[in-house]
Amino acid sequence: MRKKVMILGSTGMLGHQVYYKLQEDGKFDITDVSFRNKLTPQSVILDLHNQKELETLIKKVQPDFIINCVGVLIKGANDNPANAIYLNSYLPHFLAKECDEIGAKLIHISTDCVFSGEKGAYTENDEKDGRDIYAKTKALGEVENSNHLTLRTSIIGPELKQNGEGLFHWFMNQERETNGFTKAIWSGVTTTELAKVIAIALEQNLEGLYHVTNGNPINKYDLLKIFKEVTGKQISINAVEGKSVDKSFLDSRKELKRDIPSYTMMVKDMVTFMKSHPELYKNYSVALV
Repeated sequence: MRKKVMILGSTGMLGHQVYYKLQEDGKFDITDVSFRNKLTPQSVILDLHNQKELETLIKKVQPDFIINCVGVLIKGANDNPANAIYLNSYLPHFLAKECDEIGAKLIHISTDCVFSGEKGAYTENDEKDGRDIYAKTKALGEVENSNHLTLRTSIIGPELKQNGEGLFHWFMNQERETNGFTKAIWSGVTTTELAKVIAIALEQNLEGLYHVTNGNPINKYDLLKIFKEVTGKQISINAVEGKSVDKSFLDSRKELKRDIPSYTMMVKDMVTFMKSHPELYKNYSVALV
């Protein structure tokens, strides 16, 4: 009998990638949940603030895994701290409790922004010293010391909505000329890559807190140059120092049964996915998709 997976936030930057990866693998029965718009005709529309409806859905579906791809980002956290506290901090622990009651496993996604960026090369055991509302709410939401899994990383990828906040979406909407920061250090993954990691995590019994990274930090200027090279976007990128922020992090556990590729390979794989799903990415240039 096939195991069941519930994806929360299926129209988000990560959620839709996870859905299509698991659908492509064909190993699981998938229930996907979104807030306003359906990803597929079968999508369930649900306001996650309605705990009773969420609890009823979980009890009805009886998933073996819940993948939480929901999160309020920096601007949203600043604009509405109460909502960020609920979705980023409270909801993951509510989901863990619901999973415990039915014998399911939660896979929750956290962020490098739990760190201040003052030192870099952060491990799973480093103090979460991020100071803004977003950092603090995400830090509180991490589910640790249990059989559940929190994947801490930073993601880049295409978005389904026009008003996306991510770096790749921002880059694709720049024209003629833009700046790339040489002192902003990053070591995350594409959403396409993280979807693959999650697919492996469903098969592999990873638990606790895990850093998803290739361990080779890159600055944002060089990352934008990779975007330009792989997408073929006609744009000039200026190297500027900007504020010194090093949020690079390390996978000190070395337990994941996958080698995270180089940034160039990850971006190429991401763009290949975009080209194979042009109906999803009408926000971006025709030349790309």
